[in-house]
Amino acid sequence: MSKSYIFLSGGGDIEESFKFDEKYFSLLPNYARILYIPVALKRSSGGFEACYDWFSTLISHHVGKKEIDFTMLLQKKEIPDFDVFDSVYVGGGNTYKLLDYFVKTGIGQEITKYTEKRGVYYGGSAGAVVVGKDIRTVEEENDKNYQHFNGVNIVGGRSIIPHYNESLDKKIFEMVLKTESEVLAIPEDSGIILHENNLEPFGDVFIFDRKSKKRI
Repeated sequence: MSKSYIFLSGGGDIEESFKFDEKYFSLLPNYARILYIPVALKRSSGGFEACYDWFSTLISHHVGKKEIDFTMLLQKKEIPDFDVFDSVYVGGGNTYKLLDYFVKTGIGQEITKYTEKRGVYYGGSAGAVVVGKDIRTVEEENDKNYQHFNGVNIVGGRSIIPHYNESLDKKIFEMVLKTESEVLAIPEDSGIILHENNLEPFGDVFIFDRKSKKRI
């Protein structure tokens, strides 16, 4: 049974996800090291310097008396030892680009091993989708004909869709059939925490199967 915590955020800005992020930061030790992976970001969004500034701002909203240091892992950098980090944080952007990177570098396997041991994983938007069973829940993001769609699959065989609102219901039922999995639908101000096989909703989170939509 895993002792790790897996945080899945529906996305949104720092203000929208503030309370959910607060729970995440509260679990970190007083001196914490985070591995931050912003690879999913589209370079037109300001590049990785913007990511550094954004993540620094996020930490400043929650640090309190804690000391938090982070290492930003970019595409061309050597993959570090995950075990030296208290948390792995994977940000949003293009999920297909992110999964392609995970497959080619073996990071998907590293995340699986990391969450089987201990540690805290946080996935925001694309970072949440990529650890589900199948990323075709966001197939509109496949703008470069990426070939991989089987996710890291550490969410109990379920797939994830972020930025959820009711207008997506028809699409999600179709994705249940296509992915052959239940789909967790997470609005931007909401999230899910998985710990020791328990699934804790934060806000209005829904689970879709072939026949029904249920609030968790």
